[in-house]
Amino acid sequence: MLTSEKRKNAKKLSREIVGLLCITAAIALFFFGFLNLTANAIATTYHLENHIVLTEGQLLTLQAWIRSISLLSAVLLFLALFLFLLGQKMAYLREIIQGVEALRTHRLDFTMPIEGDNELTELAESINFLSETERRLRQREMELREEKEQLIRDLSHDIRTPLTAMLSYSDYLGQKETLEQKEMQEYIALMQRKGQQIKALTNRLLDSGSRNLETIEDGRLLMEQLAGEWEEILEDMFSCIVDTKNCPTFCGSFDIQELRRIFDNLASNVEKYADREQPVELQVDAVDHRLRICQRNGIKTDTVPVESNQIGLESIRRIAALYGGTVQVSIEKGIFSIQITLSEVEGSHL
Repeated sequence: MLTSEKRKNAKKLSREIVGLLCITAAIALFFFGFLNLTANAIATTYHLENHIVLTEGQLLTLQAWIRSISLLSAVLLFLALFLFLLGQKMAYLREIIQGVEALRTHRLDFTMPIEGDNELTELAESINFLSETERRLRQREMELREEKEQLIRDLSHDIRTPLTAMLSYSDYLGQKETLEQKEMQEYIALMQRKGQQIKALTNRLLDSGSRNLETIEDGRLLMEQLAGEWEEILEDMFSCIVDTKNCPTFCGSFDIQELRRIFDNLASNVEKYADREQPVELQVDAVDHRLRICQRNGIKTDTVPVESNQIGLESIRRIAALYGGTVQVSIEKGIFSIQITLSEVEGSHL
């Protein structure tokens, strides 16, 4: 409400420029009159003091010269003053352009000075707002990343603790020559408790035990955002080609973090095993009411086969399975390709 009122009452830039023009013209006109009258008065006084009498033609010629010189001086003053005032607006516009460039290059320490009350001022305020928003988002992303890393370290330690207990108790029982029924039951109960604990911690670590399905109204926009994040990770090291033109608008229920893990794993595999001399292609489209994500990249000749490291690919397979989908991987002529198909997505309309 305040913003709407402020915009309603804000001066228009065009009005300010017209105002500058009128003020400058008024000053120039006043200067012309003052200069013309002063020069005529000086000339008259000089002629009287020196007893000089001019004919009517000479007087008209003198007055014409005085008017011409006064008019020329007034015009020059008008141009100089108007261009100076207009130059201040142009200098502010250059600062705004610099702010846009800083925002484009993610130099988030740039702050636009707020001057005046017009469209340029609103633009400067918008640039500052976007810069501050992106700065906060990046700070929040760093905090979330640190929290995630800390969570992984904590959960890894917590998983190791019950596993160590299970191994220690197994070694203890293994050293005994005979086992009583009570000891066996206690061992089985311990195994069950620790196994459930490890399962719970593992599910939490992998986020597979606490899915957060959300109804996404614009799935195409989501895919474009995730593809943009994928490209942002790789664009400094690889030539990335992203194609989402065959992905229509659709809605559906997704766990955004699961989809993000798919794209993160794809990017991670590229960083580890892709040939930087060859482009990396990512395509998102819809075929037969199924969402399909395809990636192709060359393989470094000095790396181990991609399938030898199953952690990332298995994570993708598990996520795809949650949506009734499949993952197909192939390596042909030094080109690695993976096709992820998500089907039976609850509430989706592709």
